[in-house]
Amino acid sequence: MKNFLTSVLVVAIFAALSAMYWYQTQFDARMTDMNNRAGSIEQNYEAFTKKLHVLDMKFIGRAKHVKTNKDGIATLNENLDAFKDTHAEDLFTINTKIDSLGGIVDANNSNATAQIEALKTTIQNLRTTVSQNNISTTTKVQKIIRDMKDVEKRLDKIELLNSDGKKKKR
Repeated sequence: MKNFLTSVLVVAIFAALSAMYWYQTQFDARMTDMNNRAGSIEQNYEAFTKKLHVLDMKFIGRAKHVKTNKDGIATLNENLDAFKDTHAEDLFTINTKIDSLGGIVDANNSNATAQIEALKTTIQNLRTTVSQNNISTTTKVQKIIRDMKDVEKRLDKIELLNSDGKKKKR
């Protein structure tokens, strides 16, 4: 019974660890995706700032430079806002999944605790029954041994009487 409980506990732990590993790999994949998107935005930003620093003065007039810079900054702000929105959704999803995993772990923990308590009660009842049966059996065996000794004594008396009676007849 102890080996069975140990096996059940090991399987439950393995299942919990497997679920946690799966959730962690999903989280890592999302984080990698977010890092890749952030890297893309950062590259665009660096390219934009490089263009700002390496402006070729072949353009005629300053209005064209101002308009180009304005458009670049607007695009950069849009990309940053999109990244923030995507990141917020991922964090919400991650928090939701962590909460649901916590609920599942708590439910499994309480279920396992209830089953362990039920098994403890069953084992205690079995121990009591075995002890009672052991005491009852021991008592009956001792009574049978006493009865056998009494029967042996009676048989010895009968044999003595029979052997005395045969000797007297001769």
